[in-house]
Amino acid sequence: MPNNRTHITGILLAGGMSQRMGSEKGSIRIGNSYLYKYPLAVLEKVCDEILISTCNDSLFQEKYPRICDEVKGIGPMGGIYSCLKRSSNEINLVLSYDMPLLNPSLFKLLISESMGYHIVLPALGEGRPQPGCGMYSRSAAGLMEEMIARKDFALNHMLKHSKSRIVRITKDMDCWRPDLFLNINSKEDLKHIPSTFGE
Repeated sequence: MPNNRTHITGILLAGGMSQRMGSEKGSIRIGNSYLYKYPLAVLEKVCDEILISTCNDSLFQEKYPRICDEVKGIGPMGGIYSCLKRSSNEINLVLSYDMPLLNPSLFKLLISESMGYHIVLPALGEGRPQPGCGMYSRSAAGLMEEMIARKDFALNHMLKHSKSRIVRITKDMDCWRPDLFLNINSKEDLKHIPSTFGE
């Protein structure tokens, strides 16, 4: 599999309700920029096509295509499914817009481990896989369509029904950091972002 930007689509998941935050998460400022711009910058470094999964036309200043969920109200699966159908490439890197501490090295690792798999998800050590940050093949949309028809919207359930791989992230890897998968869901979570981040 390639490990450069050629023929890779980045999907920024930005369709959450932000209920626990109390306001739109993407508009929160961290350091000198908005929260969503950090994961977007990671995707821009490894992808030659970017799709933004959102029905919000006002938040994002970028000119990338905005893809509204075809099936609404089913969580992240709805956003990934809709974007996979619009993707130009078989390799798709998905990243939630509220995960600011990810780095390009992680996605290069996932791509290098993706040969022959429909889904490749990272996990920190023996922790649980991170479905909001991973590689999804475009052909995985077919399985998602079947699951949606069964009203099964859990992304982790896909691992049992597809050729999937979990990549364990350990301290000896370039991409490792203990807070790698920090997810900003509440104002309390903002306190866990390193004070120097984004400066």
